[in-house]
Amino acid sequence: MVSLGDQSLTVGDGEQQLGQRRIMVIIRAAFLGLGWFFFSALSSIYIKRTINILPAVAKLTLAEFAVGAVMTWLYLLATGREIRINAAIIKSFLPVSVAYALGHVLTNFSFGATSLAFAHTVKALEPFVAVLLQRILGDTAGHSSLMYLSFIPICAGIGLASTGSMKFTWTGFLLAMSSNLCFGARNVLSKKTSTSSGVDVIDCFLILSLLGTLYAIPLWLLSEVLYGGWLRGQAQQMSADTASDFLISALVGVVAHWIYNQASFNFLFLTSPITHSVANAARRLFLIVAALLYFSHSVSGRAGMGVALTLCGITVYSYSVARQRDPRTTLPHTNPRAVQST
Repeated sequence: MVSLGDQSLTVGDGEQQLGQRRIMVIIRAAFLGLGWFFFSALSSIYIKRTINILPAVAKLTLAEFAVGAVMTWLYLLATGREIRINAAIIKSFLPVSVAYALGHVLTNFSFGATSLAFAHTVKALEPFVAVLLQRILGDTAGHSSLMYLSFIPICAGIGLASTGSMKFTWTGFLLAMSSNLCFGARNVLSKKTSTSSGVDVIDCFLILSLLGTLYAIPLWLLSEVLYGGWLRGQAQQMSADTASDFLISALVGVVAHWIYNQASFNFLFLTSPITHSVANAARRLFLIVAALLYFSHSVSGRAGMGVALTLCGITVYSYSVARQRDPRTTLPHTNPRAVQST
């Protein structure tokens, strides 16, 4: 017999309620996962569409950071969560935030320099770069043989995709790889920062968005000095319909960027690192396919095989790394804390 206030539940009733809560959490996680995939694709497509109309990348990146910071702050206030930010925490995040902001800027520039599908395919090499940096720094904890083997199809897939018909450009490739280097450095640095600061993922996103906004302001001012006249000239030549399309595309891309990050963080809370990692690999495939369909890019058999190999490698990598954190061999559907707090 289980007593809850004035109610008395048998053990069977308690198990039934726990099962119902678990089902509700799974449903919530499914909706969050769908939202994560959908808004991630929406953000990438509309950011690319905005850059195609007018390549004001610095201004667009500043808007992404600023909107992310404001919307996350409002989200924390609306949910009644404590905002844990102080000078010491911000100081500890400075190295991570520099790598994060620069990686984000380079990603947006890569979207403008090559096809969106190819940029995302190259971005799939980010785990390889992170592991390489860890090895250079002598940190090989949790590196399994399966993880190293996963890099064979990843690298082979990138090579095939690069030589296929996915609009390969060296500028786009180098920008995407440079962003991988920055995000790899962010992963290495954040491992220590998150442990020492004690903030959760949503607080972390808020801090990175705030600092990213500060970093993006001088970049935007520099771009105004160097290219502001040309960009304004291009903007003045736009028709009213094109200008309206530009503003709507930018707004949709920026807001969708914040929504998909929030969905990702909440999905991680409801599930496990393994589930989140494998879902993230599936998301990369979803982004590539969505970009190919939206922009009507033709893909050769070689490029298609390259994308498939890359995604297979990423899935194996994600699973092998997550298993180091959680040695269970099956994918848990829900986080026990989420079930208890429902």
